[in-house]
Amino acid sequence: MFAGGKPQGIRVLRRAIERGRPPVLIVWPPDLPAADLTELTGLADSAGIPTASSANLEDRVGDLSSVDLLVTCRFGLLKPRVFEAPRLGAVNVHSSLLPRYRGVHPVAWALIRGERVTGVTVHRIDAKIDTGPILAQIEVPIAAEDDIWGLTAKLDAVSADVVDEVLEAVVRTGSLPPARPQTGEASSAPRRRPEDGRIDWAVSARGVHDLCRALRPPLPPAFAFTADGGRVEILDSRRPGGNGSDLPAGTVVETMGGGWHAVACGDGVVALRTDIPLVPGALLS
Repeated sequence: MFAGGKPQGIRVLRRAIERGRPPVLIVWPPDLPAADLTELTGLADSAGIPTASSANLEDRVGDLSSVDLLVTCRFGLLKPRVFEAPRLGAVNVHSSLLPRYRGVHPVAWALIRGERVTGVTVHRIDAKIDTGPILAQIEVPIAAEDDIWGLTAKLDAVSADVVDEVLEAVVRTGSLPPARPQTGEASSAPRRRPEDGRIDWAVSARGVHDLCRALRPPLPPAFAFTADGGRVEILDSRRPGGNGSDLPAGTVVETMGGGWHAVACGDGVVALRTDIPLVPGALLS
């Protein structure tokens, strides 16, 4: 059985169908965006796979007890009676190199913290959040130009590969591949709130850029305020070359056309494209 349905899950599902490993049932969460639901149900219909909606799969325990494996992808938390029901249990697809960035928003946090590499992990589901033994894992480099959408697309693209590796073992042996416990430094990726996007100009130019590229619209973007209290939203960002500035952090150093402005940071200068025009010398907070 498969539970999920966002673009990452649809890629995983499509690969499984192409490889002749279709699930017996596809369950999608009630809050699935309309465009994703249309794509998911279209894929299911073309493959003759029944679908259903469920918030937590507790109403599907009877179905789960008759299947070999449950695969989830961005579905939500499951109770033990759910993930223990299938013969082989349940596995989840997570967009980080576990145990790094356990939680809801791993891609954004990897960017915000300036990571140079992340990845996708398939792990067994247990009673805690993203702590189960690892079945397969793949690294994905984070490029300087990656933003939240570009990096998410890269991770989604390789997700089908790591899940396919696990399913191949199940088909070949009747069991999950050997799992290894999560080791190394663990970190969390809690849910981001819109108010978390306020820029701290005292950090480095890279730190400001990393925050801004993790919060690209249509997500609630990074933002700041002008001296008179006006809100400034950041639509795009990059780190220009050259020296820093002696101006106070948060000062608009120059305008560069096309809505772009160079702004002084605690260390260096960052280039930002804003939703409103700014003038050199303006101080943002």
